[in-house]
Amino acid sequence: MGSKWDIGRKQLEDTFSSRKFLLIFGLFLLLSVGSVHLGVNEFEEEMDRYEQGAGAAPDEPSLIDVFGFMAGFNLPLAAGILAILLSYDSVSKEREEGTIELLLSYPVYRDEVINGKFLSGLFTVALALLIAFIAASGYVIFRIGQLPELSEVSRLGFMWIGSVVYMAFFYGLGILFSTALRSSRRALISSMVLLMIFIATPFLLGMVAGHIYEYDSSANHHAQPSQIEVVDTEVEGERIIEDRPEPDHSSGDSREEVMAERTRFTERYSRFSPSTSYQNYVGLMIGTEYDGEFPPTLEESLQQASGYLVFLISQTMLVFATAYTIFMRQDL
Repeated sequence: MGSKWDIGRKQLEDTFSSRKFLLIFGLFLLLSVGSVHLGVNEFEEEMDRYEQGAGAAPDEPSLIDVFGFMAGFNLPLAAGILAILLSYDSVSKEREEGTIELLLSYPVYRDEVINGKFLSGLFTVALALLIAFIAASGYVIFRIGQLPELSEVSRLGFMWIGSVVYMAFFYGLGILFSTALRSSRRALISSMVLLMIFIATPFLLGMVAGHIYEYDSSANHHAQPSQIEVVDTEVEGERIIEDRPEPDHSSGDSREEVMAERTRFTERYSRFSPSTSYQNYVGLMIGTEYDGEFPPTLEESLQQASGYLVFLISQTMLVFATAYTIFMRQDL
């Protein structure tokens, strides 16, 4: 055992031979197929409406839309949980069992240990995602009886790449807590809590933005200072001067400005959440989120979504670098 590849191979053997991995991966596979099952049902309904011409000239649904629910809900949560469950005890378990000292007694450097564990985890999550995507795609083709176009296959491929990077982040997060905390249970709880916080980030930031940028709804009922207006009204031969309040047109604009500030605040700080960045990336990559009149091309989607992918990669590198530094300096 003289390199990170040997350590990684041993880690893979332990992972694939464990009941925990088989159980977790089986559940993840069922969730993936179940999510596209819901997408297929919605696709068939939209296709029926399109063929019947119901509504105001509905657009023809795309086969890639079937994966919208899988990308929007299943992968951000289930993929993060799978990655954490595979990594939360990668270092702490060996420390608890006393095998880390035996491992380091071989002619192997510390960096090879942590590198080997991360590389094996990256291969594991990539393979698990690939099998899940193939199974989900096979189910879609079987149900619909239609082969996807080359552009749709390409979008699905870029979606898989982003999902691998997303899972790599949480695998690195599990290694980080497994290295920093000496208890596997604490590492698991800490990783799961952080995952839930990342997923709920847009909701939490929306609440914070509501307290920071407040809007006084009572302003709608207040009028502007009254202006004196001369009105020619004859009442028993006298000329009367009436005070009529000027209607307030500024409250609507003020409300729009406050809502815009809240939206900008939420979008600005939500990007620090890997889950939000991943959802934005996938939404743009599969072409379900766009502002224009027509759906974007593959090149346009890739150009718009590449920034989120780069941000995810940088976050993954930062998490692993932190775990690497702690492991190298730790007294084992």
